[in-house]
Amino acid sequence: MDLKLIIQELFYMEGVKTVKNKILSVLMTFTALFSLTACQSNTDNEPDKLQIVTTIFPQYDFVRNIAGDNAEVTLLLTPGAESHAYEPTAADISRIQQADLFIYNGGTSEVWVEKILDSTGRNDKNSLCLFDYIAPVESQHEHHEHDEAGEHEHDEETDEHIFTSLRNSAQMLDVINERICEIDAENASLYKQNSDKYKSEIIALDEEFSKMTSEAKRNIVVLGDRFPFTYFAQDYNLDCHAAFSGCSHDTEASPAVVSELIETVQKNDIPIVFHIEFSDQKIAQKIADATGAEIELLHSCHNISKDDFENNVTYLQLMKNNYSILSEALN
Repeated sequence: MDLKLIIQELFYMEGVKTVKNKILSVLMTFTALFSLTACQSNTDNEPDKLQIVTTIFPQYDFVRNIAGDNAEVTLLLTPGAESHAYEPTAADISRIQQADLFIYNGGTSEVWVEKILDSTGRNDKNSLCLFDYIAPVESQHEHHEHDEAGEHEHDEETDEHIFTSLRNSAQMLDVINERICEIDAENASLYKQNSDKYKSEIIALDEEFSKMTSEAKRNIVVLGDRFPFTYFAQDYNLDCHAAFSGCSHDTEASPAVVSELIETVQKNDIPIVFHIEFSDQKIAQKIADATGAEIELLHSCHNISKDDFENNVTYLQLMKNNYSILSEALN
């Protein structure tokens, strides 16, 4: 039976939302075919290594720093891909089913996970939702839209980008380490040593951020882009102004939005306007052209480029880069 033909048939039968659900069901039906191959492959290639699957880059980086050579770590989200548009393939579902540990972020971008976990019968010991261990925060920042009274609109929604906070990441390292130690108790001391080392580096960088932002000339940050930095901004009391609320799917900001951001840059003599990874940078460039500000990347760490992946760039390196450029922007 041709999976491609089945999916095409579903598109003729139902609306888009229903199709997505049915495609997921079809993929899960075909998972067994891939599972047999995956089992054989894992047995042949890495019989003694833990098989750990992660959905996004921060978890992937945390696991490889904790487990080192003792684990084969799979990142489901393709480097360079739009993180919010990811949908699992049948091969991905098979990897999840065969893994010793499956780690996912949780939140609105990963609602597909629960359906897969229900279908594969994985239990809590084999799956780890990091969002369950972090206190959620409503995304709230100055979003430059005006209502009829001329007031700025403050959009609120639960922010799933918990990894933008170094403090959250330190907590997540502990949670991941504890679960890996449960699965492979024989090497628990090694995992704890690795986890503690990476955690100490993250805590040290957080302290540097705190000192730098508390002593900075200004605390205003302008993003001509989407806004995944609620937790980050909260940690350092940053006053963030962005073109879009949260990680909106909008790509064009209204002239009024751009005008307000330009005014904010000019009024506060802001030297740098930020964009996020994989952005077309159009809005940031408009603001820069009008104000003379430079444009720079503020990395959310949700996903990384293919080059960064091949060069083994770490979460900590990305956050150190953020520190350097933010220090320039605030002074």
